[in-house]
Amino acid sequence: MVSETNYKSKNVCVIGAGPSGLVAARELRKEGHKLVVLEQNHEIGGQWLYQPNVDGEDPLGRNPFQKMHSSMYESLRLTSPREIMGFTDFPFMVKKGRDMRRFPSHTELLNYLKDFCEWFGLREMIRFNTRVEYVGMLDYDDVCSNNNDLKWVVRSIDKKSEKMVQEVFDAVVVASSLLSS
Repeated sequence: MVSETNYKSKNVCVIGAGPSGLVAARELRKEGHKLVVLEQNHEIGGQWLYQPNVDGEDPLGRNPFQKMHSSMYESLRLTSPREIMGFTDFPFMVKKGRDMRRFPSHTELLNYLKDFCEWFGLREMIRFNTRVEYVGMLDYDDVCSNNNDLKWVVRSIDKKSEKMVQEVFDAVVVASSLLSS
């Protein structure tokens, strides 16, 4: 719990809208921080967002940077039971009309994450199709500041418009589990 006497709201960037990024965003917002979540894909889910296309894949392995999003495959099912895959305060419950198995498909876990996002109202703080290009400490020689708090520079690109955006944050949470080009 945050101490009310020493608390100061921060401007925070969360990189990634998979399970870790969504929980981080929810907890940081609960504490009163101003947030933006940067997600390189068109939807939440991180690696749980199955995409069958593997554009740019080099079948001979000459290019180490493939453009596929994740290693998920179409018939994947969870190897852990749903009871331990959910968040403590938002259980991964069986829902009528969906995959009711104890070890459901990856699609059911993605639906659970979408439910979580909707329940906690997280979608409005997510910038989709935004690829982070750079994260680093702000160079204080370039900035006049009497404040000694550490700041972070985040450069991102909107994948549709290819517009580069540079922003300064008080903190950055890196919740991306897969590095891709």
